[in-house]
Amino acid sequence: MGLFSRSRRRTEPYGLWSDDAARWETFLGRGADASTARDLEVTVAFTAEDNARAAGKTLAAEGARGELVPPSHGVEEWGILIHWRDTALVPDVLKDAVDLGERIAHEHSGEYGGWTAFYTKQEKAAWGVELLDGL
Repeated sequence: MGLFSRSRRRTEPYGLWSDDAARWETFLGRGADASTARDLEVTVAFTAEDNARAAGKTLAAEGARGELVPPSHGVEEWGILIHWRDTALVPDVLKDAVDLGERIAHEHSGEYGGWTAFYTKQEKAAWGVELLDGL
């Protein structure tokens, strides 16, 4: 799902890609509050270690946080997880996160893998999820 292989379109009023806007709406529809601080991750995959490491250096130089993930457990690609911690998942933040992941993938011959936002403990508790804090 590289930057230039998309047949997606930007939607208004936020400028999100249409599929990201739909996922964001689903996320909110399941009880998330966009203004509540939460964790967000964007993934980018690379077939070559050199490209992944170069992408990591670019991200670090730009002040982004994340981690380099070497191939393991049957996954042959190198990965980068770009992290946002304790951040409201408002449309501008999501758009900037997706755009960063896509740009890094494009600049370093990688593949943008998507975004994941995490529900808060309070949101999970509202669904009746039993939280096992000791794990």
